[in-house]
Amino acid sequence: GWRRAPCQRAESTVRELEKVRLRCCDWPATLRVVRRRVTLVCLFLGSLVVACSSDDSNPDPSSGDAIPGCVLQVIEDKCQRCHGDPLQHGAPVALLTVDDFQARYFDSDSKWWQVAAQQVETDAMPFVVLNTLPEPVMPPVEPLTADEKVTLLRWLKAGALPASDGDCE
Repeated sequence: GWRRAPCQRAESTVRELEKVRLRCCDWPATLRVVRRRVTLVCLFLGSLVVACSSDDSNPDPSSGDAIPGCVLQVIEDKCQRCHGDPLQHGAPVALLTVDDFQARYFDSDSKWWQVAAQQVETDAMPFVVLNTLPEPVMPPVEPLTADEKVTLLRWLKAGALPASDGDCE
């Protein structure tokens, strides 16, 4: 009898474990359903955000918050290829609006316009080094012309302020 009791207990334990295992096998299916529902809710909420948001990437020039036209032309031609939406080639920030230039440079006291002015002044930007990669970007990145550099630096060194009458004269 002493041998039989442990065997019966073991069999009983195995049966209990089998029941638990069977119940646990339902978890993957349950998790799939939950995951599916969460994904659908996220997609729905994401579509609401997109549908309800305004397009501030090209502010109305009459609003007073626009980048001056001559400066915007240089930024669109030479900067937004990487600093656009979406970001490309490792650019750390989009430069689409005056607010983007006025934002703090990471955790420093500097602003992006100050950093941009330094990069433009030292010819570090546009980042023409992208042309020397094993698989260079196409079309190649072109440096600023002398006129583009003057236009951009004038605006940046003045504090990257919104457009006002006579900015591009």
